Order: sequence, then C-alpha cells, then structure tokens
Amino acid sequence: MNINLKNRKYLIALPALAALFIALIPTIKYQWPIGWDIIYHVQYAQVYAQYGFTLTDPQLNAPFGRKIAYLPLFHFLIVGIGSLFNINYFQVARILQPIFAMFIVFSVSYVAKKLYGTLAGVGAGFLILSSYLVSRIILPLPENLALIFLPLSVYLYYKSLENKNLKTAFFGGILFLIILLTHQGATLCLLIPVIAITLLELLVYRNIDVLKNFTSFFLAIILIIVAGLISLQIVAPQILQNIMQQGITAITGLSTSLPLNRSLGFFSYLGNLGVLVLIFSLIGFISILKKIQIKEFMRKDLVILVWILSMFLLSNAYWFGINVISYRVLIYLLIPLSILGGYGIKVAYQKIKDNERFSSKNAHSVFLVVIFCLAFFSGILTVENPKIATYGIKNQEGYIQTAPPSDSEADLANWFNENGNSSRYVVISNQFTGMFLAASTNMSFREGFQYFSTNSNVTIEEKGVKTSTINNFKKANVGYVVYDKRLVTSPEEKPLALRMVDTEFFPLQYFTQDIHSNINRIKPEFSRVVYENKDFIVCEINW
Repeated sequence: MNINLKNRKYLIALPALAALFIALIPTIKYQWPIGWDIIYHVQYAQVYAQYGFTLTDPQLNAPFGRKIAYLPLFHFLIVGIGSLFNINYFQVARILQPIFAMFIVFSVSYVAKKLYGTLAGVGAGFLILSSYLVSRIILPLPENLALIFLPLSVYLYYKSLENKNLKTAFFGGILFLIILLTHQGATLCLLIPVIAITLLELLVYRNIDVLKNFTSFFLAIILIIVAGLISLQIVAPQILQNIMQQGITAITGLSTSLPLNRSLGFFSYLGNLGVLVLIFSLIGFISILKKIQIKEFMRKDLVILVWILSMFLLSNAYWFGINVISYRVLIYLLIPLSILGGYGIKVAYQKIKDNERFSSKNAHSVFLVVIFCLAFFSGILTVENPKIATYGIKNQEGYIQTAPPSDSEADLANWFNENGNSSRYVVISNQFTGMFLAASTNMSFREGFQYFSTNSNVTIEEKGVKTSTINNFKKANVGYVVYDKRLVTSPEEKPLALRMVDTEFFPLQYFTQDIHSNINRIKPEFSRVVYENKDFIVCEINW
C-alpha cells in the first residue's frame, strides 16, 4: 500500500465527502432539523416570505411585533430554496445540514492545502471530523453558512499580503460582506484575525503598505455603507435619524454585546476540540517554533499562529472584563487549529517516511489510514449520540425540552392549522412552544400570559397583575389561551397560583397545582376548552 498524494489532488475532497456522509446520518434519522435555534430562523423566513424584508416580526408579541435581530441572508436562502422547490421551510433547513457540513470542511481543507499542501488539506478536514464540534457544523444555522466563507476570506487577505495584490484583498472583503449579512458573531471572528494579521505585518515585517490591503479588504463594505446611508437619507430619512438618535441596536435589535458570560475550563477545551486536533496542532506548532529558531519560517506560519492566538484570547475575553460564551467561539478556534494540525500530520508523515526503519514497510501510509479512519469513526460516534438532537432548557423547576418539537407540539400545530382563527391572537405559557407554533401556523402570539390565563380562583405571584375582563380580551384581540400541562411546580403547592420562572431565553409560566384537573378553576370564566392532548390544553375565548 502506498499513497502518492502528489498525483492524487482530488483526495482533497475526501474529508468533505466524509462530512457529507456523517451529516446525512442524523439528517435521515430525525424528521426535524437539529437544534432549537432553527425554529425561530424558520419563523423569520416565514415572515420575510409573507411580509417582505422587515426589521420586525409582526407575529411575535402581536400587535407590537418583536425585533428580528438577525441578519437576513440565511433566511433569504431558506425562502428561496423553499419557494423554488415548493418545500416546507423546516425540511429546507434539514436538507441544508449535510450541505453546510460538507462545504465547511471543504473550505478548511482547501485553505490548508493552499497553505501547506494536499496532505495538510486532507488532514485538516479529517481533524475537524474528529472533534466533538462536528455536532455544531451539521446544524442548519446562519453561523454555519458564514463558516463556509470565513476561512477563504482570511486566506485571501493573507494571499493579498504575500502577492502584494489589492484585488485579492478586495475579493476577501466580498466574502466578509457575505458573512456580515449572515451572522454577527462570525463577522467579529473574522474581523479580529484580519486586524491581528495586519498588526503582525506592521510590527514584525514593518510593512506600512499593509494598510492598503486592509483598506481594500473593507472597500466593498465601506462603499455599501455609504450608498446605504445616502439611500436612507433620500428614501427614508426618519430611519436614519432614528439610528443616529437611538443607535443600531434600538432600531434593528442587533446585539452588539452579550449580557452574560460563560467560561470554559481546560478539560472542556480538550473534550470539545478533540485529542487528535490538539496532538497534531501541537506537532505543527513545535515544527513552526523550530523553523523560527533557525529563521526559516514563512509568513503563513505566523499568520496561522496569530489567527489561533486571537481566537483563543477571544474565547477567554472574560479575562479582560468582556462577556463571552466561550463554547460558541470554539468552532472559530477549531478552524485554524485544524489547519495547523493538518500541517502537523504532514510533518509526522514525512518523519515516518524518512525513517529508515519504516520506509520499506509503508508505515507512513498505514499511519495516514489509521488517523483518517479514527477521525471518521469519531465523527460517526458523535452524530450517533441521540443527545445531539435533543435540546432543552433548565430552570429552578427542572428541565423542559425545546427541540425537536414533540408529538404533542406537532399535533397542537396541526389543530391550529385546521381550526385556528388567524385573526385572533394566542397567549401561551411556554414561549418556546409558541415560537414553534408561530413557525408552523399562521397564528400570531401575544405576550402577557399572566394577564389573560386565569380567573379569580388563581393567585398570580406577580405584583400588579389582575385577572382580565372580557372587554380586555376584546381590546387585546386575544382569542386563545394555551396551557402547557408540563409546567407545574414540583412538589405541588397550595393555594392554586401562577408563578413566572425565568430561563435564559423566555420566562415560563408555572401553576402550583395540576393543570388538567384544575382547568375549570384556572381558565377565564368566559372561555371553553376546545382542544387537549398529552401536554397541552387550548381554551377559546367566547366573544
């Protein structure tokens, strides 16, 4: 057995095809796309399809609406594919899972190949598959659409410095623009290494001309911002004035900071990035250090190290008093680590091949087969774990599953599709289920369950909240109240009361006693039960 990589450049596609196969496993196995986030992204796609481009989702917190707070390119992609092929948007998202995984891996493999050769490219792709984070790259999310372009954008910026070609930097900036229109976090995680590489050029190479490349990289976005501001001034000056007065976050809902911090310990880095990634990236790092000692290193070596360092520091930004969800940054750290690890595989392969004891036994080829098989089967084991498809939220009262939608939630959505009056609003005790219903039905949802869900028999444990009259229901256009029977405090308490319990995303409304057996004591007097299944009760307001 002998693997001649120089004559088989098509091998660069192998890890991408392996990623496609791995991602197909959960895609075929589960009828819903993986993840909780995709539920509200499908909802936003539905909104764009129905209302055109808008900054507000009119179906959530009706009639006021809720800021969408996400960039639109991913949602436009779902709408475009769904409309073109007449496919349900949830199924479009499901189809995107293996496609995103394949192209993310191919993008990383391609960049590693351009930097360190075919073997490094193949190795980098397989190392990604060995990481537990392969469970993230199969998710149908805006972030993963952005991840396809991020390595290519960094590479084009580096290449523009190496070749002193401003056009290459401009094309890298075009990819930056695509990422900017896709995901805020990915935009930041591209901006930081680009700035770090620029500082590297200024401080190490004393290359003042790098500022030309830097400007060319951002030229497309600068031109679009200027054109956009001029257009807003002409077409909708009130929007521009509001942005100037209130800021971009107040107008669009786009977040520019995190309200919380979640750090990771050392062993979490090890467990998420994967042993193979860390071993071979360490080998690659040691090789680069040796080249630095004898002054044989190249610009690309320092670029990779700076890229890794910048992402590592970002994942630990709380050291500097900046809130960060460290886990979310790990995928951006994995990309350059895998490229460095691919180089490490190449170094190890060459060492084994040049060793006289192993050269005649094709040990170098066996080494590659073993590493690639380990990575491939590690990826399969990761996606075969049923935990990757189940998402939930914990609070002081326990655990509630948020994704995939349960059979009860699917049945509830079917009932609203067949029987619901879309001109009336719905209030629901579980807003996670409410988000799924909004994405699956044409119903609009109003916040304030505690104002519309009870009668005088129930104590509402929130100051200033009183039971609504029939006139209040008419005025608020509330036609349905949905109770999640799972939301009962444990142990049950007396008297019968409604208690709001905070979670990371939405508050949940819990009753202190069983809902099914007490529904007539709970529901407004002028309502009637029109539907009930294992987990939910729907009451219709008679007005």
